[in-house]
Amino acid sequence: MEARTHYTPYNLRWFNKILRWFYGSYLRSWYRMKAIGADMVADIKGPYVLIPNHQSLLDPFMISTFVPQSIYWVTSDANMRSRIMRFLLRLVGSIPKSKVIPDLVTVNWIVDVVRRRGGVVGIFAEGQSSWDGHTLPLIPSTAKMVKLLKVPVVVATLRGVYHSRPRWSWHPRRGRVEIEFRKIFDGPELKAMDSDSILDILTRSMEYDEDDWHTGVRIPYRGGQRARHLELALFMCPHCGRVGDMRSAGNRLYCHYCGHTARLSPYYRFRPVGQSVPRFQTIRQWMLWQKDAFAAFVREASAKPHRPILSDSGVMLLKGRRMRALKNLRTGTLVMYPDRVELATLSGERLAFPLATIEGAGVQKQQRFEFYVGRDLYQFRFPLRRQSGLKWLLAVQELQAMLGMPAASPA
Repeated sequence: MEARTHYTPYNLRWFNKILRWFYGSYLRSWYRMKAIGADMVADIKGPYVLIPNHQSLLDPFMISTFVPQSIYWVTSDANMRSRIMRFLLRLVGSIPKSKVIPDLVTVNWIVDVVRRRGGVVGIFAEGQSSWDGHTLPLIPSTAKMVKLLKVPVVVATLRGVYHSRPRWSWHPRRGRVEIEFRKIFDGPELKAMDSDSILDILTRSMEYDEDDWHTGVRIPYRGGQRARHLELALFMCPHCGRVGDMRSAGNRLYCHYCGHTARLSPYYRFRPVGQSVPRFQTIRQWMLWQKDAFAAFVREASAKPHRPILSDSGVMLLKGRRMRALKNLRTGTLVMYPDRVELATLSGERLAFPLATIEGAGVQKQQRFEFYVGRDLYQFRFPLRRQSGLKWLLAVQELQAMLGMPAASPA
């Protein structure tokens, strides 16, 4: 029986008040947070849906700091695989959801919270936090859920969060964070609208780019580790085209193969180092180039079916299901071929996962690569923090597209 069948979300108001008072005060002070439109949110009577853009793992806590109502956040069940985290997340009313996998239980919980309890549900419609500070395509089922509920919808736009705590980093930076709340639907009008129209309004309302905002405000983000682990996102060198040879140190990102180096300034712009002149000014510009360049690399490499496209050694494979704790299965070298992902274990086994069987692929937190095969979840943990799980996901996406399969999750 699935662990989630024993789970029921509830929300303790006293616990949320304590969390908001202590942890919320810390977040406000450290990240220099301010809210726009928080009074409007406080005046909403009854249930509503809160849909923010997704910039970091701290987003739910930052938003909850300014919202007086207790929020039932829809969150990945990956965050609930330990008993301690499941207990704590239950106290704040978290509703677990398996990424990409359809889940009627989650839908029923959301409907119960809104219609029976009159509560507030928080949904990250992008399904994952951004790698470059730009809004990602929204999950279409969000619009269907909004239409089903027919309650007010509030959009929260987080600004400065990506630069303060980017997804690829373990290190915070101090600058400034703004959260703007806007009500885009009152509720009753949703009955006459179709899902496509709702999705279009949601998409336009949530469109955001961190670089565009930062160009206007010019706030420095101080710290001596700005570029550390940036190679988790920018894993391909724009100078020599090598994949997996990018390294970071302090505020610098460089290619271990050709030596090309760029410095990330307090304003998140790449600056020259010595004779190295950066090809791109921003992380997003680099990622947009990398998306096409890496896809071309994968297509070219796949023409040689017996040669690996990617490989990383010392990778630990874990197996589990949804909210169940993952168990260590094997350790070995992870290898990508045109038709499969394979783990060559230390004992000489070769565990193969055909691309045709892989579903719900994604990157958990900064670098854990995972996917489903049937009802079983397989997660790959890399021994070094510089080893990118994103490159594995993008390779799976490209190869599955070449095989005519539905696209994997963006992250």
